[in-house]
Amino acid sequence: MPSSEIEVILPANGRGETRNFLLVCAAIIATAMTLLSLIQKADGQTAPELPTSLSNMATQISNAIEEITLLEEAGMLSEPYQLGDLPLPALNGQRFQQQEERCFTLLQGQYLFIIERHDDTWDAHWAVTDQPADCHAPLTWHSLNQ
Repeated sequence: MPSSEIEVILPANGRGETRNFLLVCAAIIATAMTLLSLIQKADGQTAPELPTSLSNMATQISNAIEEITLLEEAGMLSEPYQLGDLPLPALNGQRFQQQEERCFTLLQGQYLFIIERHDDTWDAHWAVTDQPADCHAPLTWHSLNQ
């Protein structure tokens, strides 16, 4: 029988591996945080929000758009559109006004809501203004459909 020597291998304690693993994890987290902060700074501008007091109105307007779309699909509503035929909400006694055949507006305080018919869809928008305006006014419009 050949002679063989028994070699004793001591078990590794894992301290070096643990330290390297933790350093790699810390580097990944630091890189991710840096990249996220750069992305957030690049955006810089957040979309304005309606005040909480008008969130119910925004929901009612969004629901009205859905109802109008369903009425059109059912053949119960077609052009020319009349304000009285549309299920538009009212807020504090104020009702939508018809500006054009396809444009309806509601001024509530310093917020103007519009519902407008495009070629194939209805859209709702709002803008900050204290003056009545039509759907094509040069304002910064924000969508309610988001």
